[in-house]
Amino acid sequence: MTRALLILLALWAVACRSGLESQSESEYSGTVTIDQIEELRSREGLLPIAPDSVVERYRRYPPTVFYQEFSRAIVAVAQFIDSLNRDLREDLRIDTLAIDHTFENIGTAGRVGQKMYLSSSFFYIYDGTAVLRSVITHEYGHIHYELLNPPQHSELLEIWTLLQESALFYVFRDGEYSANARFGGHPEDTPEELFASAFNLFRNNENELRARLQYVDQRHHSLVARLQSLVLASVSRPPP
Repeated sequence: MTRALLILLALWAVACRSGLESQSESEYSGTVTIDQIEELRSREGLLPIAPDSVVERYRRYPPTVFYQEFSRAIVAVAQFIDSLNRDLREDLRIDTLAIDHTFENIGTAGRVGQKMYLSSSFFYIYDGTAVLRSVITHEYGHIHYELLNPPQHSELLEIWTLLQESALFYVFRDGEYSANARFGGHPEDTPEELFASAFNLFRNNENELRARLQYVDQRHHSLVARLQSLVLASVSRPPP
């Protein structure tokens, strides 16, 4: 959903194939600064619960409590990651899921190498795992973007440019769709971000996307079809 998360603080790692193992919570802090609360309030309209409730849940779920409460959801996420790994060669697969418990990284996700980093807030703010599924699929979209060949990258750049000229980026903002975090997706930033959002929406929200296209001039539908073809091409080749 976002650019790579580089701050590796208070992490708990899950090896997707080798079970669960906890790490010390000595770096976890239940304190929240006034500045952090004000920053959260600036995104209040994008959150499903009030900032005060977010702070309360953050304090309610320190690591030891978090892993007891959300163990099934964590395993479900790990299994979903494994299912997405099947389309990739081994050196591109995510082999570690790391949960970030820091308050400053609430609502943040990213990938560094073969590690996927997720804020613990995705588990205790949103009901179920639908938003997590969206976030993870978006990050896999970045991996599949790297598999495109030069002609496909050129094709994507042309599609991105034409969508920009047509003011149609809103169609591919993840946060505009149900079961996605409302702050998710920024396809207007780069062709890669467009591809990652499209990868998520075509896999998880295709029916809703098609319904939105009813209100888009039909002359632009070919752009959407070209983008979908690139997404499908990125997963159709068998991993070597």
